[in-house]
Amino acid sequence: MKEIKSVLFECILFSEIICAILGVFYFKKLKNTYWKWFVIYLVFIAFAEIFSMFGLQNLTKFRRYYYDFFVIPIEFIFFYWLYAKKSLENEKLFKISISVYLVFFFLHLFILDEIRKVSSMSYTVGVLFLAIMVYLEFMKQIKSDEILDFKSNKMFYINIGVLLFYVGTLPFFAFDKLLYERVNNVWNLYYLFFLFSVNVMYLLFAASFIWGKPKP
Repeated sequence: MKEIKSVLFECILFSEIICAILGVFYFKKLKNTYWKWFVIYLVFIAFAEIFSMFGLQNLTKFRRYYYDFFVIPIEFIFFYWLYAKKSLENEKLFKISISVYLVFFFLHLFILDEIRKVSSMSYTVGVLFLAIMVYLEFMKQIKSDEILDFKSNKMFYINIGVLLFYVGTLPFFAFDKLLYERVNNVWNLYYLFFLFSVNVMYLLFAASFIWGKPKP
């Protein structure tokens, strides 16, 4: 199992870079649509991961702050924009999700002595709103003709990827310390699922460029 974990971990950066490169390759076709921002987001994620892996490899504590206060908030805010504002066209949901998430983010920012506890709350709230949007997106696709042509629907691939990784690994991130200390075998299995799901998510994002057709 240790070898599998090692391989999957090494594949994460590779998956992110390949996905970003593929996005850049398709950028010309997307530049007149809001999907150009998805490409820019993926390029940002790839560079953020490269910087973390090589620039912060010996700064473990700062690396945690780097993700908690910079990378993860950008991830949530981007997906709220993509889902609520663009795909679902629900301005109210977008504003509520952003507002509530930022409240917990600033709590996290100003209570550093409780960083583990508050970061779990912040991440949990972020994923819960994302889970609502994933559900609404599935309902939107099922109730419309989009489901008949799901192969060319970019949001179909993205929705499955986000469901698998963000929603699927919520218990792992919310209760990681508890699982690690009390049921380590469950933690190890969930960690393996985390590694698997993040790689699959970026493969699905890549598939959205290959088979998905952008909407303006």
